[in-house]
Amino acid sequence: MTFGEELRKIMKAQGVKAITLAQRMGVSCAYVSQLLTGIRRPGRETLLKLSKALEVPPESLLMIESDLPTTTKIPRKIPIVDEAKIHEWSDWVDLAYPVLIANAYEYATTDDPYAFYITPKGLLSCCGLEMCDLILVEPSKDIMNGNTVLLRSPHGFSIRKYIIKDTMTILAGDKEDPIIFTEKNKEELKSYKISLCLKKL
Repeated sequence: MTFGEELRKIMKAQGVKAITLAQRMGVSCAYVSQLLTGIRRPGRETLLKLSKALEVPPESLLMIESDLPTTTKIPRKIPIVDEAKIHEWSDWVDLAYPVLIANAYEYATTDDPYAFYITPKGLLSCCGLEMCDLILVEPSKDIMNGNTVLLRSPHGFSIRKYIIKDTMTILAGDKEDPIIFTEKNKEELKSYKISLCLKKL
């Protein structure tokens, strides 16, 4: 993947348009376009401007410019949704919601454009995650057997273990009855992969 393609990926993940990036950097929109299409390669000064404009560490951009493997993920600011805001989020179809309402952010290394943190306070929790200060949710990631998930049901939000046994999918909790996915309830249950527990010092 080229520098321009990686840059486009970062911009998409942050919801930053080329014109906005140009304004933040103090350059023309044509210049940003040339970076994105690969016509122009960034120099040191441009990398520093990009770093400041996108709020990513300069070394992350240097790694892209060094043509390291494309598996390298770039730390970026992720929105934090607290217990009050998460309960206001009734329509989970809009995965851009956390970015629109977050008052605080924390860095994470993820390539999921919809990733967000939640605070576990006020959530029915399991798997020891109530000891975390922040929990990273990656809605675009596939959920596998044994993963921990953030579950939204008609009864509210909880953190559950995703278990596949034979032909059944079970969402198990420490203090709640397990929920079994059925044809009737699968439309009203939404689950999203939890990838990281962050304990602040």
